[in-house]
Amino acid sequence: MPAVGERLGVWRVSAVLFECASGVWFRVEHGKAAAQTGLALVYRHESDAQAVLMRFAEDSESLSRFRHPAFGAPLDSGLSPTGLPYLVVPAMEGAPLLRVAMALPLKRRMQLLLDLIDVLDAAHVHGLVLHELDPGTLWLSPAQQLHWLGQGLAPRDSQAPAALVRAAEPLANARQRAGGRPDANSETHALGRLLGMLVNGRLPRRDATEDGFEEEPEPGATPVASLQSWMSLTAAQRESLDQLLDRAMMDGRSFTDRQLLAQAVRDWIEVEPAAPRAGSGPAASASAPMPLLPLPPPLEADDERPASPGASWAERLAGLAFVLALAAIVAWLLLRGA
Repeated sequence: MPAVGERLGVWRVSAVLFECASGVWFRVEHGKAAAQTGLALVYRHESDAQAVLMRFAEDSESLSRFRHPAFGAPLDSGLSPTGLPYLVVPAMEGAPLLRVAMALPLKRRMQLLLDLIDVLDAAHVHGLVLHELDPGTLWLSPAQQLHWLGQGLAPRDSQAPAALVRAAEPLANARQRAGGRPDANSETHALGRLLGMLVNGRLPRRDATEDGFEEEPEPGATPVASLQSWMSLTAAQRESLDQLLDRAMMDGRSFTDRQLLAQAVRDWIEVEPAAPRAGSGPAASASAPMPLLPLPPPLEADDERPASPGASWAERLAGLAFVLALAAIVAWLLLRGA
């Protein structure tokens, strides 16, 4: 990776920022216009060169015409002095999404997927489609606004190679990994996989070596940080969220386009836990799963807890002593009265 002060084409590296599964993010300055700054993603794999360079040459002009406050179109591309591909995008403050997302509440993390779908809706109007979803190119600003940087989009009629960067492969479906062009199914599949990463902090481990590719974990995307929000859910919420993730990430058939997926996510965010079915009555409501709370302190009384054998004998002896004492008092009073 380049060091501070080294050149990436006409750009000079001014700071090392973040590592992600794709590579390393740097802050760069234009060599001929010092006031112009940007962010450069230097990919860690030489094999990404075709996907990065050829698509920049073919699609960058179309992407630059797409104006959206949450999208940063690529400005430049090339090879580092050591032969690694790089991509330069507009400068911004913040950090790669998965480095910081786990600190957000669960609902907010899921809302970020809806924010990305809003960007995709606008892109489709301009003739652009989701070519690949590289989590390292999604950033979160200090104001917690989602930004999408780079070449994830492509014109519908793009003539660039269908190759994906390596970090996007775990989110792509099998047909696209085999060289197929993007379509509604591949788009929804990638979005569903991203939803799983936003909820769990990672993809399922059994997918890591699926079809021969190796998943490189996104730095900072630890599942441990999501445990607290997961434990705060009711049993009903956990079950419904598990079902949503299974449908979004696994079967590839439940959601045939991004709008169906978006509606399912909105429903979970806005209508949870699920209301009792019509006509189910109070009994059904009373049988709804209760929140999973921590166990009570050991000294807290519990009337329904069965008594231990030792405690039962002690109680019986105490009761017998009480009865005998009471009988003795009554007998004494009777004798005294006589």
